[in-house]
Amino acid sequence: MKPRLSSLSMLVVLALGLMGGLPVSAQEVAVPTPKPRAATSLDVEVPDVELVDQTGRAVKLWTDLVQGRTVAINFIFTRCKTICSPMTATVARVQKELGPQSNVRFISITLDVANDTPERMAKFAEPFKPGPGWSFLTGEPAKVKQALVALGGYVPDKEAHRPTVLVGNAVAGTWTRVDGLGSPSALLAAIREAQAASAGPSALGATAQADAHAQDASAEKYFTNTELVDQHGKTHRFYEDLVRGRKVLINFAFTACKGACSPITKHLARVQEKLGGRVGKDITMITLSVDPANDTPKSLGTFTKKMGVRPGWYFLTGARENITLVLKKLGGYVDDPDAHNTTLLIGDSASGMWVKSPAMAQVDNIVYAVEHLNDPR
Repeated sequence: MKPRLSSLSMLVVLALGLMGGLPVSAQEVAVPTPKPRAATSLDVEVPDVELVDQTGRAVKLWTDLVQGRTVAINFIFTRCKTICSPMTATVARVQKELGPQSNVRFISITLDVANDTPERMAKFAEPFKPGPGWSFLTGEPAKVKQALVALGGYVPDKEAHRPTVLVGNAVAGTWTRVDGLGSPSALLAAIREAQAASAGPSALGATAQADAHAQDASAEKYFTNTELVDQHGKTHRFYEDLVRGRKVLINFAFTACKGACSPITKHLARVQEKLGGRVGKDITMITLSVDPANDTPKSLGTFTKKMGVRPGWYFLTGARENITLVLKKLGGYVDDPDAHNTTLLIGDSASGMWVKSPAMAQVDNIVYAVEHLNDPR
């Protein structure tokens, strides 16, 4: 029998304080929740452009797909090697959860019209077993771009696109954006909010949405969107790109370390293996360098390759002032890298729950803590 989280003596529930890093007080709320503010809807006007779906059929975006429905729209391209497949898998789970009788329309629009023919879109979609209410769209470049721009999905460089799902209801005129790599439950909740909006105001739904917006705004303010660079040389906004909408595991290390860093990294690689395909989807692993002066993306890349680190685990460095700010927020800053702590932080900014564990705690205990982080206590 696996131990309950409350019985794990090495795990301490704690709060992320606003000043001075991580205190040791046993409180459940990671970031203080401000007074709720009214939820707002995005201003979206869907153009009625003619596009082509994965069967080769011409469809009007507004008339045939969006008008009178709740919709979830995301932006992909078939040659994507990073976020498109996991995001599509999340959407597929939500469509399956809603069931075949759902009137929700799912729409995936290509960001690579030069290469994504209807046949390629169909081949990309096939492993995800999309239901009949899911259209994968391509078409004439000018029309596809018009749709992307109107829906907030256009980017000059398709590799830089974000895993956003636009959820809306054309009857109520309510629109919101959801992290497509976050929990499927978050996307499902946004869809149900949109469905409820078409039936009239829901005080309960509005309050819940306001609370969620308030929690998210507070977490973003605390963690900040400071830009850091990973082992592949890619820049990330700390909160928005790596923390929001996911459970996260965070520890501190440096590549020249002669002590605990290598054993801890190998140990956490076993944790990553145990968590399986969730890492890189609804779970993110983060290692922050305490030695940014020497830890370049290249040296971090060499270190991670040696340690067997897989995708979904980000080793971060960057400008000294940037990494220092984030380290101080998380209680990981030290003047001397050799004096860094060996704490592992496990948290979920959406729920405000964070726990602290020795990084060398038993693999099964760490995995249990992640999987049961938000269980009622």
